[in-house]
Amino acid sequence: METLFGARQARVRPLLLGLTLASCVLLGIEKAGVGWLVPVRSVLATTVVPVQYVAETPYLMMNYLVEFFSTRDRLMRRNADLERDLLLHKAETARTDAILAENDRLRELLNSRARLPDDVIIAELIEVIPDPSRQEIVVDKGGAHGVAVGQAVIDSTGVFGQVVETTPLTSRVLLVTDPSHAIPVQVMRSQVFAIASGGGKGPHLLDNPPVTTDIVVGDDLVSSGLGRRFPRDYPVGVVTRVVKDPAQQYAQVVWEPSAALARSRTVLVVLGERQDEEQQALAVAEAEG
Repeated sequence: METLFGARQARVRPLLLGLTLASCVLLGIEKAGVGWLVPVRSVLATTVVPVQYVAETPYLMMNYLVEFFSTRDRLMRRNADLERDLLLHKAETARTDAILAENDRLRELLNSRARLPDDVIIAELIEVIPDPSRQEIVVDKGGAHGVAVGQAVIDSTGVFGQVVETTPLTSRVLLVTDPSHAIPVQVMRSQVFAIASGGGKGPHLLDNPPVTTDIVVGDDLVSSGLGRRFPRDYPVGVVTRVVKDPAQQYAQVVWEPSAALARSRTVLVVLGERQDEEQQALAVAEAEG
């Protein structure tokens, strides 16, 4: 084996020596400034270019893939950020619209308050009673605010109901559409008096108006003030159906409430007749005397 290895080295040595001498000669010619090697170098450079491209291809592909996935990740993160910002802006816009709508309702409510001859207090709905047989809500004003059982509750468009139970800080309100609720009304056009009862989930009817009653579809119903529980001439509802059978003693009159029962979150509780400054002074003097 040593002989074989030594023989192989003996054959390689002349080749290495020849390559070394050739390199020295070529370097000498290059240093001497002779232009013999320029065409050769040009040909070799042209030949090596494809090899360089092939050699650089893996690195170029790697850089391209790294850049591609990096850019894709940045775009995905940017897209996620934009979607989140868009969602937040939509939520803010929806809340702004809700606030504007609530401000409009409050403005209407305050205008209604100014037109009323009674003292009122603003209350906000905080709960809907989850009883299918009753139509009641709870508001955030109670006995400590002057609210008492029997007081009327209204909104900017009509009579809402009346207080049926109070605590120091809250009150339970029976809606005008509850089957157990009834309110004295008057037909604005014909000045006919009637009683408007709630029908729950069914139709809301006037209580047994005679078949000869002057009432038609579209008539406005307002509170008559009889009983002094509800403020007079405040909208209660609109007649939507009238059935008169000459063979029957009473007509069937269906009405729909004017109050926005399903939309109003702010209402007015009617505390009592409003007193001017002179009346308040007299009341204070009588109390002190």
